[in-house]
Amino acid sequence: MTVDRVLGVGAVLLAIPVAAASWGFGVGSTKSPGAGFWPLLIALTMAGLGTMLIVRPGYAHPSAAPPGSRWGRFGIALGTLAFYVVALEPLGYLPATTVLLLVQLRWVESRSWRSSAWTAVLTALISFLLFRVLLKVPLPAGVLPLPRGW
Repeated sequence: MTVDRVLGVGAVLLAIPVAAASWGFGVGSTKSPGAGFWPLLIALTMAGLGTMLIVRPGYAHPSAAPPGSRWGRFGIALGTLAFYVVALEPLGYLPATTVLLLVQLRWVESRSWRSSAWTAVLTALISFLLFRVLLKVPLPAGVLPLPRGW
């Protein structure tokens, strides 16, 4: 058995009690999620990804990783997370999240500028709409003038 398959089995086995516990908390509905909704979603995702590792081990080859030191990318990732913690309140959710994702995608994941920019902006907007508008989670508005009721 390869390492990928062992990790996949471990992920599936860990997802089972997490899913059972989250179901016990009450899942609720999509309009009114209960305390167990997100843990159940995470458990299902873990089980799905674990199953992928079992079925197709070694799908993502380490040789496809960009050359260079992983410590440099790790430092950039930690630095952008520290920036995010400090900048979230004053800048607001949309600008801070867009910058975080742009830097992570461009310099940590070595994606192109175009791909990084589009992904960062769309992800920040979609997550903002999901949490602020649909789920009514208060997010910092920061420097952007948002329409009333957002």
